[in-house]
Amino acid sequence: MLALTVALALGTSGAALGDELASRFAERLDPAALDGIISGLTAVATKAPRDPQPRLQLARAQELWTELHGEATAADAIAHLSAGVESAREALALLSPGYVEAARQGRSLAQALQAIEPAGAIALYWIAADQHRLAAQRGLAALLLETDDLRRLFARVIELAPETFHGGAYLHEAELALAMPAGYAASLETASDDLAQAERLGAGWLRVDLVWAERWAVKAQDYGLFQRKLQKVLQSPADAQSDLAPENELAKRQAKALLASAQLLFTRAAIHRGEATAGGKR
Repeated sequence: MLALTVALALGTSGAALGDELASRFAERLDPAALDGIISGLTAVATKAPRDPQPRLQLARAQELWTELHGEATAADAIAHLSAGVESAREALALLSPGYVEAARQGRSLAQALQAIEPAGAIALYWIAADQHRLAAQRGLAALLLETDDLRRLFARVIELAPETFHGGAYLHEAELALAMPAGYAASLETASDDLAQAERLGAGWLRVDLVWAERWAVKAQDYGLFQRKLQKVLQSPADAQSDLAPENELAKRQAKALLASAQLLFTRAAIHRGEATAGGKR
């Protein structure tokens, strides 16, 4: 991180610092490196007020920060995610003239969704993604209160450009469905449809398989599916999608931890059924 630190200290131009950060972004799985990346992106965004790219990367980096700092206080996680939402909103204002005009007329984001053009889909995605994680940080009650609004944001991303960030809107839709404590069967069916779409658009993104295992299989008490999906995560190359290699490596770490916790996540009957189905009955 020395070169990045020196660049910041010397006030290197936004373009030069942006080039440095582009090469450093691949190191984002290292918490110290990610802190430097966030600081650098903040500096670039300040020096380039008309460039949406550092703001989009900031929104992405802030979400990853919370993934890497599971021990962080809720206040710290909320601060990072709130900053991510704000960065993505700034990017949306740079990418979508329709949104700018709607905001000028005093309309809220929810009221301006239909004014957003396809070019703004990626910014809208990161607003919704960081807001989703932010609501979850505040607890299930907050997430339930915001679910309908979040679904509208992700639905608009899908309308504009379903392939945005490897079909990530579908993955978030699935997670929202699986968070619902009521409508058990319906939430599983809805989530499975969304996860299938996420698999189609996000081939090589191991988080999709992780959500199948950690959220869908656990809720359904399908121990066989849990094992199959986690083994797929562990056996798949992290760099199948080069821009997701750090996130995929994180998914592998999480898969190992989930496998070690299987006895706490499934009933004995569910484990017995899964082992019997797989031919591993003991």
